[in-house]
Amino acid sequence: MKRHRLYFPFDFRLLPLVLLFLSPFHSHAQKEIELEVVVPKNWQIDTIFLTNDISYNDWWKRFNDPLLDSLIMTALNNNNNLHSIEAALEKSRLLYQQSKSAFYPSLSLDAQYNLSKSSLNYYEETSSDENRTNGYLNAGLNAAWEIDVFGKNRDNVRANKKSYYANEASYQNAVMSLCEQVATVYFNLRAYQQQLIVANKNIVSEKNILDITIARYEAGLGSQLDVSQAKSVYYNTSASIPRLDAYITQCINELAILLGTFPSSLTNTFNNIDGLPSIRHIVSTGIPADVIRRRPDVLQAELLIEAQAATIGATKADFYPKFKISGSFGYLSHDLEKFFNDKSQMFQLTPSISWNIFSGMEIRKAVQMAEISLDESIENYNNVILNAIQEVETEMSNYANALKTIEMGQQVVEQDNKTLELSIDLYKRGLGTFTNVLDAQRTVLSDQNYLVSAWNSALLALVRLYTALGGSW
Repeated sequence: MKRHRLYFPFDFRLLPLVLLFLSPFHSHAQKEIELEVVVPKNWQIDTIFLTNDISYNDWWKRFNDPLLDSLIMTALNNNNNLHSIEAALEKSRLLYQQSKSAFYPSLSLDAQYNLSKSSLNYYEETSSDENRTNGYLNAGLNAAWEIDVFGKNRDNVRANKKSYYANEASYQNAVMSLCEQVATVYFNLRAYQQQLIVANKNIVSEKNILDITIARYEAGLGSQLDVSQAKSVYYNTSASIPRLDAYITQCINELAILLGTFPSSLTNTFNNIDGLPSIRHIVSTGIPADVIRRRPDVLQAELLIEAQAATIGATKADFYPKFKISGSFGYLSHDLEKFFNDKSQMFQLTPSISWNIFSGMEIRKAVQMAEISLDESIENYNNVILNAIQEVETEMSNYANALKTIEMGQQVVEQDNKTLELSIDLYKRGLGTFTNVLDAQRTVLSDQNYLVSAWNSALLALVRLYTALGGSW
């Protein structure tokens, strides 16, 4: 039996057999990372939530607020930060497409004309040859191709592909975050407007009570102290108006940034003050495993793991030889008329192999760093899942408790109003002290503001809950 021995340079007719023999060594690049995800089977709080899986496309429309819908659509179209993220996403896509070029040979066209003239005084004796001018035209195609035996190029493309998909998931997460921010600022603005309405109503009520104390004082039925205390309550409530106006202006300025415009363009947008949207929503949370499948940040973390695994494969490929084929074909002639003559043809074919046998542990350390980066990606993935479950659990609890607070707060405000009416009636008839009226006034204002805050808290909890459940993407 005849045996072949390989030398360097070796017989490149054996190259196909060598490639077939070495191809199993690329198995490291084909391994998939299997992630074991352990999440609770059910939520801790599920008494008011449904467990069927529903995707909340355009969740903000569930509030039935056309102005909110308009603001969010404007933000999605004009937000400068989102446009910046879109540009970064496009760069990532182009990088992925660019990496595919490694699969194909490079081809270049070169052409040159060379004209030279020799020196007659170069030799010791002066040459008598007057024909010392020489010129020729050279043109041809050059090609080079690295054969991806061990999958370095394939793994690089796969890593860039997964990174692009991860950036796409990050972009979707940014869209969700932007919608959440717009809704949050908008509801805060609406809550301040409601507190402004509450303050103005109480100012009217307190002015009436102040007039009563003045009338009773002038009739000799009341004291100067009653008048002074009534004025104190009245002026204190009036002083809250500038503060609320400042909060409203601040919210408008924040919305302007999110919408990519100037505050002056929103001046008249919120003039018509309506009541806060309904907080009675039927929310389906599914089960924890559903949330993991829906959230873009979880998908992003998973894709980054796959990208890092591919990077390890590409790094390990540096341990093995690199096979390249280069060549050229063209024409060279002194005479332009004979340039495309068969005798002017020239070509070169150069198969080559290079193997980095020793690089001072550089490759091994690069593989170790890539493996550490993979471990970091896995830990980040686990942390993202924990945060996802925690966010949903927290907002479910916040929403459920806000509903209970509102239910009890409405009863408290109703009783506060009755207490104020009774205390005023008794004071008018001289059967009660003005202290009772003062206490009732302060309690009504405080509890009405607290009810508005609780209502807003329920709205914000809903916004965060829809986002935590995966939003609309």
